[in-house]
Amino acid sequence: MTRRQFLARLPLWLLAGGMAAASGDGEKGRQKGKEAPNEDKEGKRGGRPVYYGRVEAVEEGRFWAGGRAFPSSSPLLPYLAPGMVVEVGPEGLRVLEPEAWAYGEGPGSLFGLPLAWARLWWVAGQVWKALPGTGREAILVARYREGGWQGVPRGLSLPQPPKEGWWLLRLEGLKGSLMRLLQ
Repeated sequence: MTRRQFLARLPLWLLAGGMAAASGDGEKGRQKGKEAPNEDKEGKRGGRPVYYGRVEAVEEGRFWAGGRAFPSSSPLLPYLAPGMVVEVGPEGLRVLEPEAWAYGEGPGSLFGLPLAWARLWWVAGQVWKALPGTGREAILVARYREGGWQGVPRGLSLPQPPKEGWWLLRLEGLKGSLMRLLQ
């Protein structure tokens, strides 16, 4: 088990009693949490299943919210943090809160932290969450929209990508280089 997986599962151990049976019963439309108003008897609104919930934990291939596990193949899944509010629908996974955020992983000194390696989530350029990192590669995940990078802290030198969307960037010091479009 990697350090990331260990940290992602830690909240599950703290909540083990309520989580043991939370892996789901196969029901797709209705999920525990906030459900869309005016649903039909199958839990769909306009033929579109919707779930809103606060992320409790993330592990490989799924996240936990409202005491249930939700499988996801979203490329953003590994970069979600406990406390984020998400929507799950046919279009996939969408982070509703915080709306503009960014994720970074790298040497703690790069981000002004005493940790040897850190995982950080920024909202409006300010640290929202910080956890120990894995020590692999210094990366940044951020959304480029309306001609600018959203949520990233000042001081990073980031290139302008060819199109809008969520990007994975490699960090070398405070300079970023595009790796690939995530979504």
